[in-house]
Amino acid sequence: MGNLRNRAEESTSRLNKIQHAKLQTMRSEIEDIKSSISDIETMKIDFHSSELYEGKKLIEAIGINLCYDKRVKLWDHNLDFTVYSGERIWLSGNNGSGKSALLKLMAGISGPTEGTIYRADNLQCVYLDQEYSLIRNDCTILEQGAGFGSGMPEHELKICLNRFLFPQAVWDKKCACLSGGERMRLALCCLMVSQNKPDIIMADEPTNNIDIANIDILTSMLKEYKGTLIVVSHDMAFINDLELSRTINL
Repeated sequence: MGNLRNRAEESTSRLNKIQHAKLQTMRSEIEDIKSSISDIETMKIDFHSSELYEGKKLIEAIGINLCYDKRVKLWDHNLDFTVYSGERIWLSGNNGSGKSALLKLMAGISGPTEGTIYRADNLQCVYLDQEYSLIRNDCTILEQGAGFGSGMPEHELKICLNRFLFPQAVWDKKCACLSGGERMRLALCCLMVSQNKPDIIMADEPTNNIDIANIDILTSMLKEYKGTLIVVSHDMAFINDLELSRTINL
């Protein structure tokens, strides 16, 4: 009987520890959510939304495709579509369907091997990939911000960095050392201080390397943006929160 009682007490103790650990995790998640709400409110700054009138033709693809080894085509059928200013588009498809490749064609990073793709004159496009590679690893945080905010008074740039949770103590930190969430916030800060107003923001799996709190911040910023938005993402909660109005399905 003594052994049974001891086992029962040990089992109860283990269950209590598991329950305590779960409660601690829940409290931590709640604190993260509260923190993200506070961060979002802090970072509400003018996003320099596009001034293009809605309905202007920005991109038109006519019979485009990509070929590998001059024989294998990425898509079974050549693609035809048009993107107009003000549209908010989800570019969807299975893994390997060529979503990232198409986004790069639309951004002008690469060109098609078949067909033509028209882009409006002087089109201002911002491309956000999952690594936020517009951030230069060899720069410090302050240098990165200054590179986009040329002409902005230094004190205003520093205020903006603070609002994006980069206090003076980290301004000399190399961008190569930043986490995914920090790179995301610095990229958004760069867009804020830039004198250019993007006509299109293209985001390729932008939530892959960031935590829930930073996903909330990113979602809020993209919802505030009034220009054309094209997003590739498997994160359905993120897609639903953005309230995208059109789908291009590969």
